[in-house]
Amino acid sequence: MPNLAFERTRKSSSPLNLVVRRHMKLLDFLKSIHDQLLDLSREITFDKKHQVHFSRIALYGTLIEFTGAIINLIENRGRIAVPSAFRSFLEAAVELRNLNRDPSYIEHMYASHMDQWLNVLREAKRGNPYLSGIGAELNLDELIATDETNLTALRAKGKCPLSVFQRFERADMVEEYRSMYNFLSCDAHSNIRALVSRHFEEESSDFNLVLYKDEPLESFDATLDSTAGLLLEASLETHKAFGSNHVARVDALLAELKTLRAQR
Repeated sequence: MPNLAFERTRKSSSPLNLVVRRHMKLLDFLKSIHDQLLDLSREITFDKKHQVHFSRIALYGTLIEFTGAIINLIENRGRIAVPSAFRSFLEAAVELRNLNRDPSYIEHMYASHMDQWLNVLREAKRGNPYLSGIGAELNLDELIATDETNLTALRAKGKCPLSVFQRFERADMVEEYRSMYNFLSCDAHSNIRALVSRHFEEESSDFNLVLYKDEPLESFDATLDSTAGLLLEASLETHKAFGSNHVARVDALLAELKTLRAQR
């Protein structure tokens, strides 16, 4: 029978080698831009009643918070959850890129919202016990009829709910969808590939099943780099869209990322 082992953080009194320093530099850079961009976001002004403004700033806030979550997970024994957090980050980045490119994309977002909410309302009407509160508090027939009418009107304009692939395609990120998003989705669904990656540790001709695997920092390089790049791209477009005074500062952070990438 395989052993069930609990990994402890490896401690060493020796200095960090050059490779580890590079990985730490990438994590430190992400922490730095997260803090700086969070501060800059406080000075963005927008119209709360404008659908596009609200959705754009909410998506941007989501990216900042998921960046903070990824950092915290890596630093606090939560590395198993990093792929799931990055998957949500990536989907939000795709939505924001599409919205920044085409403000009318908001109608696709509302179509998706109505489509999913209709699923909930219909299920509540069928008597799903987990949705009994909704059925008791809301006029389900009236809400279903209203959302069906609104969704039909959006579909007539060509603004239908989009699949995840269609969203990535519109954002010119098909290659990302067919590569990194595949891995992230497999992890979220806990398929065999994910289970082996999380808990398998080879040992001579045998293996151990490990909990709290001490995943090396370098295994998160692609995630850290992609998070930094997408966050800075979104920051630049968001500050431009709202006429912020900090476009040049965000541009400078992008230049720092380019320099850091060239050093690796």
